Amino acid sequence: MPSHFGRFLRIPRPCAPAAASRSALGSASAPAPAPAAARRLLSAAPSPRMTGGEQQIYTKLSRELRPTKLTVSDASGGCGSMYVVEIEAECFRGLTRVKQTKMVNNLLKEEIKDMHGMRVLCSVPPEQ
Repeated sequence: MPSHFGRFLRIPRPCAPAAASRSALGSASAPAPAPAAARRLLSAAPSPRMTGGEQQIYTKLSRELRPTKLTVSDASGGCGSMYVVEIEAECFRGLTRVKQTKMVNNLLKEEIKDMHGMRVLCSVPPEQ
């Protein structure tokens, strides 16, 4: 595959302005949020509709990083081989995206052993 191939497949980051307008508390002009199965925002406990793998990842990241927003989705259709994690946490402030992602990967290293892949999208909450 040519080395320039990747520049044609850009995927927007969750903290980009367009993605930020998708928040659950967005304005009336913001697009409708994704279905609940695809986007789960942080709450006191994991949703009962989450798969076992989603619950395990959600609980571990919630406990260790105390995120302001957290989404865990099984992108493999329920078999647990591929996950998408979107996380916004204050502890990421001042760190590069690579270090943020490594922090998440280190916390989930046991879970990652049983996966085909995991997409991690990290962001920092806006300053108030």
